[in-house]
Amino acid sequence: MSKLLEKKAELVSGKWDAIVIGSGIGGMTTAAALAKYGWKVAILEQHYVAGGCTHMFSRKGYSWDVGVHCVGEMTKKDLPGKIVAWLSNDKIEMNPLGDVYDQILLPDGFNFVLPDTVEKFKKMLNTLFPDEGKAIDRYLKLITVGANSAKFYFVTRLLPAWLISFANRIFKFFGSDWWMKTTDEVLRSITPNEKLRAVFAAQWGYYGATPKESSFCVHALTIRHFWNGGFYPVGGAKTFADHFLTTVEGAGGSIFLRTSVKEVIIENGKAIGVKLDSGESIYSPRIISAAGAKATVDKLLPSLEQKTPWVEKIKSLGQSRAYVTLYLGFEGDILSAGATKANQWHYETWDMEKSEWDVNDPQSIAPFLFISFPSLKDPHHLSGEKQANTGEIVTFVPWEAFEKWKHTRRGNREADYSLFKKDLEQRLFNQAKKHLPKLMEKVRFMELSTPLSTEFFIRAPHGAIYGLNPVPKRFDCDSLRTRTPIKHFYLSGCDVATLGVAGALTGGLLTAATLEPKVLTRFL
Repeated sequence: MSKLLEKKAELVSGKWDAIVIGSGIGGMTTAAALAKYGWKVAILEQHYVAGGCTHMFSRKGYSWDVGVHCVGEMTKKDLPGKIVAWLSNDKIEMNPLGDVYDQILLPDGFNFVLPDTVEKFKKMLNTLFPDEGKAIDRYLKLITVGANSAKFYFVTRLLPAWLISFANRIFKFFGSDWWMKTTDEVLRSITPNEKLRAVFAAQWGYYGATPKESSFCVHALTIRHFWNGGFYPVGGAKTFADHFLTTVEGAGGSIFLRTSVKEVIIENGKAIGVKLDSGESIYSPRIISAAGAKATVDKLLPSLEQKTPWVEKIKSLGQSRAYVTLYLGFEGDILSAGATKANQWHYETWDMEKSEWDVNDPQSIAPFLFISFPSLKDPHHLSGEKQANTGEIVTFVPWEAFEKWKHTRRGNREADYSLFKKDLEQRLFNQAKKHLPKLMEKVRFMELSTPLSTEFFIRAPHGAIYGLNPVPKRFDCDSLRTRTPIKHFYLSGCDVATLGVAGALTGGLLTAATLEPKVLTRFL
């Protein structure tokens, strides 16, 4: 019997305390946290690699991460760092990126770096804008206030539906609701200085919604997230799956790859199992979807559930932006040619509302390029005799530009798609070459990933980079909770909490705590 058939037999015959759909960081967190208390969990993953946006891939001797470019709050004092250490049994080592984790390069040579302490951050802002001391102090204070207010929101995700509206009214009565204010609204209340506001907002790409769109609380969480600098996992992003899944397997659980779920089985208002695309039905007393809220309600629920109020609320929410990534492989010394351990943001405009590259206009350029060099961040990558250095260029694009090919399958798409993709690849390369001419001369391999790739590999609707769009409406949706109105059916991952690795960790932990309260008390 082949290993695939053996695994399928193990899945069908197993007695599982819970089934988790999706092996992204949120799903793995939920499964590993439950495993810490003896739960036997089956994780079902449609891809042939575990990890969701934390997985890695290789081409011609080069390796890249997919979604982990920089993670904050990874010290043993920080909650995300504590979660990672606990779930990996202290096996994941997070490598600090150093004194600088981001470089911001704006037009007219206005460049600055983002340092690894809030004190240095404040000093940097005051050096750039010596007459804006009061505004800078006000900004840093509101970042702290806004980020701290998020704790209450996360706690409400654990509550039953009847308690959430009451809890929200109490919260709004006693304090300002920073989730419902936009970033632009708050920044305008701080200063009329447009350049200072642009500097404050320059990292908006980390959450994917512009200042006029985004919830200020998400902005505050993001900025504070990096006040102790940035980190990258030693061994690459795949180490999350390597060690979280070891914890799952230690309690008798397992990960099942190439196992796509067709539908959640619901009887008498209760989730009792899942039906696979391959036809088998797998049963468990608890079903957890970490596939993303929109993908869950659109793809995994039976037709009778599609018109229920909680599903319609989630369907009314928008996805975050689609994106393209140009994966680069270099030959030779890239540090001397302009590459850095820090991430680079190359802006073509001061206007932070210019969010997407108009790819259908052959004369257009991307408003910004986010460039990361994973090989420089991982000391293990550089330990070999041959340094196969890598880079990634990311920018946002409209999903509509790719939508006409959504019916095609990877590896068998139409000829016009291949031509379009090749054109975008060359245009991105040319734009990057203007900023980093010496570095681009060292490129020996490049490959473009489009929103169709994202939708195919991680089943993200419309190739969304961060799940649901982090706008105020999203955080006012009471359907985004760990519990759903369907008994024994739960949501996990970033859509339950907020985005990024830390957001998905939080969402995954909250779902585990809903099922096993000891998880929560461990971190109180």
